[in-house]
Amino acid sequence: MSIQYTSNVSLIAGQYTKKLIELAENPDAMLRTVAFAVLPELKKRVHIDGKDSSGNQIGTYSPDYMKLRTGNYKNADKFSKGKNVGKNKNAGTFTDATIRLNKKTGVFTGEDKVGKARPQYHRSNDPKVIISLTRQLENDESVLPSGTGYGIGFNNPFNFQKSQWVEAIYKKAIWKLTEEEKALAKTVAEKFVEDFLKT
Repeated sequence: MSIQYTSNVSLIAGQYTKKLIELAENPDAMLRTVAFAVLPELKKRVHIDGKDSSGNQIGTYSPDYMKLRTGNYKNADKFSKGKNVGKNKNAGTFTDATIRLNKKTGVFTGEDKVGKARPQYHRSNDPKVIISLTRQLENDESVLPSGTGYGIGFNNPFNFQKSQWVEAIYKKAIWKLTEEEKALAKTVAEKFVEDFLKT
């Protein structure tokens, strides 16, 4: 007695091959999906957790810069035991001390600010570097076409320059993907391919 067996394996394999070729020729949808999955993780790591690409703390802000971040200027509100007990004269405003002589031009600048309120950034007292004051940099980080697909970058070229300047200042890779972010990208890509082959 002979056993006969027929299979459509070659047909199925051919269909998968066709789908994989289609995906290889047009990977934009997959790359865009991966970039959108990684972007929030990268933003959280840099602008909330304050970590570089190796998972270490980027750095610590100086006491003078913390005054700017928190609005704790010499002439700002005074607190005692958690209660506001008043202000110094001209509290929270630019003073005549902000007027500067430009030695190159011989012109005084800054007098137009005197008496005007200093900007309030409403940042915490946490001194860890999160590369965010006005939130302009992280709000500009986006999924962008890269010429070979999609990636994470900045819409504004000046913000890209700032990101490079920050990496140079701290001598650390910050926007390079971590091993965890690369693993997430791989997982999302594999899931995309799996779902794509089912369609």
